[in-house]
Amino acid sequence: MLQVDLPAAFAIGQVCAIMARDGLKKEKDLFANTFLGPVNLFLSCGFAPGGLFLLIGWPAWECMYISGWFEQPYNRPLCAAAYIAFLISMVLLGNLGFILGHYWYRINKDKLVIAGSIFGVVLALLPFLVKWGVWWDIGTFQEVAVNEGGYSFWKPPFFYGWLAIMSYMIVTGAITLLWLRKKSKT
Repeated sequence: MLQVDLPAAFAIGQVCAIMARDGLKKEKDLFANTFLGPVNLFLSCGFAPGGLFLLIGWPAWECMYISGWFEQPYNRPLCAAAYIAFLISMVLLGNLGFILGHYWYRINKDKLVIAGSIFGVVLALLPFLVKWGVWWDIGTFQEVAVNEGGYSFWKPPFFYGWLAIMSYMIVTGAITLLWLRKKSKT
């Protein structure tokens, strides 16, 4: 969900910085260090594709049924560009979280990285509280927001697609975090 994925990207960058803390304290360059490449690889090939996959497949759900605007990208360059902007924003916000975490470690403000990750998680969870239960209904904007219909989150094809992309993101994220932790300790 757009409102969730963007702050989650920042939080993920901060968590990556936490996992690489020991190594980041030794690295001087914020933009060219041992850890930034693998973090970018995960953000661009592990995390961001999940949000884009769901936006392409179920655009109204991904927007929490705030608007049907994303549902018709065909022959609408601004809408198509918004898909790309969303992808780029996830990667940039993840990088911002990681680089900011690195900066805070370099100036011995370690607690700010923990606070930043908590802040990102809270912002990522906030839309779920504000639009409580909206994620259980799957369909177009018209079907869900206007006609109060749609189908259950648990029904295919949505659930299978969601489960596959979430599994992929969790596995690639776990691999990345474990690598960061291991490399940071050496």
